[in-house]
Amino acid sequence: KLFKSIGKFENTIIDKLVLLDNPSKFSGKKLILKSDHFNNLHKKLNQKKNYPKKLVIVICFFYNKNKIKILKKTLDMINSYDFKIDLTLITNNISLNEKKILKKLAPPKIKKIDIHAIRQMPDNNLLPWYSITIMKQKFKNKSNSHFMFIEDDILVTSKNICYWVYFRKILKKFKLVPGFIRYENYKNDFYAVDYEKKIILNKSPKILTDDCSDSLINPKYPYSAMYLMDRELMKEYLSSNAIKFDFSFTNNFLKSKAPIKELLNISHAFLNFPKGFFNKLMIPFEKNRNIPDYCLIEHTDVKYANFKKLKNMGFGKIKVKDLIN
Repeated sequence: KLFKSIGKFENTIIDKLVLLDNPSKFSGKKLILKSDHFNNLHKKLNQKKNYPKKLVIVICFFYNKNKIKILKKTLDMINSYDFKIDLTLITNNISLNEKKILKKLAPPKIKKIDIHAIRQMPDNNLLPWYSITIMKQKFKNKSNSHFMFIEDDILVTSKNICYWVYFRKILKKFKLVPGFIRYENYKNDFYAVDYEKKIILNKSPKILTDDCSDSLINPKYPYSAMYLMDRELMKEYLSSNAIKFDFSFTNNFLKSKAPIKELLNISHAFLNFPKGFFNKLMIPFEKNRNIPDYCLIEHTDVKYANFKKLKNMGFGKIKVKDLIN
């Protein structure tokens, strides 16, 4: 009990030290962002200059006939994109008949889905890690400007991607990256899936605008079951230890909060992040602490907000509108 108490005290001290180094503490002398970045933002996100030139997408789908309908929703969303895509589906060792079923799911715009069935997989939890192999292959083609990994039950809209591209340009010089909040729509309320606790405004690193009307906050627990990168981030990631299982050993958060399957989705956020922040990922929020819809991604397999057992574990119980306190 004594050592556990000391450990908690140590984490509290570390968090306070991070906040002391956060640039927002010096916002009076060093303004970080102009409020103009947020003006007419929904209009800006529809502009083609914020489209990726070509987006490589890898969907992770451990074959389950009962989840085919959920996967179909994800593919239909991807089919709605107005920019070029290259789609790959990684799955476990499936039969030829199952492979045919997956190929038939390709909607009109997509036409073709490359299916990589992993024949000899030591453990099912390792399936997401095979996305790194695909990234290495696709990175060689310079026309591929962006790479996105998603699980089979996540809807990422075109606006989500344009938001990422837009804010990536703004945050790049600070070595920070736009993030997402994964939510479930349960009884017409949006519940944040991956947050056991609320994001405390005064205890979180942030970047302010000159008039403080809009801001970006750095959540301590930034998991969202996906990742999105441009070529610069891919290059950094592929040449780093973040693509290795033991990367979590050097980070207390990852060691305690990111099991092997989830680690793949989040290790990049803890790679070379700047002083004064918990990680690389930033979430926009408005003056009323509302989180805008363009950074919300939907988890369509509603279970966290629906099942009491998972709620009791702390997941899916906080409404998105109440997430920032």
